[in-house]
Amino acid sequence: MLVCARVQVGAREGVFPVLRSQSSIRARSAAANFKRVLIAGALILAPATALADPVDQVDYFSMTASQSLTLGDASTPPPPGVNYDSILIQNGVAFGERFAGQTLSTFLNNDKLSDTTTGPLTLLAGAATTNLAVMKYGSSPVLVGLGGVGYPNFDSLGEGAVSFLFSTDQSQFGFAVFGANAGDATLDFWRADGSLIQSVTVNDIADTYYGFARSGGIKDIRGISIWNTDAAGIAYNRFKYDVASDVQLPPPTRDPNSGVPEPATWAMLLVGFAGAGALLRRRRAGRACAA
Repeated sequence: MLVCARVQVGAREGVFPVLRSQSSIRARSAAANFKRVLIAGALILAPATALADPVDQVDYFSMTASQSLTLGDASTPPPPGVNYDSILIQNGVAFGERFAGQTLSTFLNNDKLSDTTTGPLTLLAGAATTNLAVMKYGSSPVLVGLGGVGYPNFDSLGEGAVSFLFSTDQSQFGFAVFGANAGDATLDFWRADGSLIQSVTVNDIADTYYGFARSGGIKDIRGISIWNTDAAGIAYNRFKYDVASDVQLPPPTRDPNSGVPEPATWAMLLVGFAGAGALLRRRRAGRACAA
């Protein structure tokens, strides 16, 4: 039996057919709940550490962030949407799968990211068909990470990790969630040097708006990575942040397998061609004298 997951974020509502059986979702939800119990137990046993300047979860609509970004438009196609195998940049914000140094593993079909990077903070795309997609969810365009089974398989939609990179330091970050099924989402907030500010887990994530802000208004958030344990996956859009960003596409690099010679190689080829031409001329001159 197929399930239709309904979404209502604010006053907008849509229906997206998720090609998963109810028994599969129940089984995966039970596994996610078991993992949640294990994590909670580990946190109880772990020594308490105080965060001097934490990242607080705040009301999205009370955020003073002046920058906003919505991916896609009215022409965005329905699921599985448009596949992006490379880093996506819009309004100066870069979107990818993870940051350099983060280990990618899986929990059921969902991506899971480690909380360590190698500085400076560098955004990476996922492997082909397992990076990102933008699609229409009801009447709303949304961004989804693609899980390990890959695009265009519906089981990959929303189960992959998503990471965001800014060219400027932020103190606030917010977004809307679509298609949630009471799983958990883990957000890691990173500085430009790749150091972790804080890891925040949101339990029982729902179709609503989420806001986060640095205590004291400190501006040092350069990137955010998100992975989730939701049985049906989740989608994102309506991003908010407080400082304009201007991430640029890197200059094109030569594909080492493309067969296009380097400048030095061209010079060597030209010398070779000149030598070959001189040799042919000498041979022709020799034949003329013999005749």
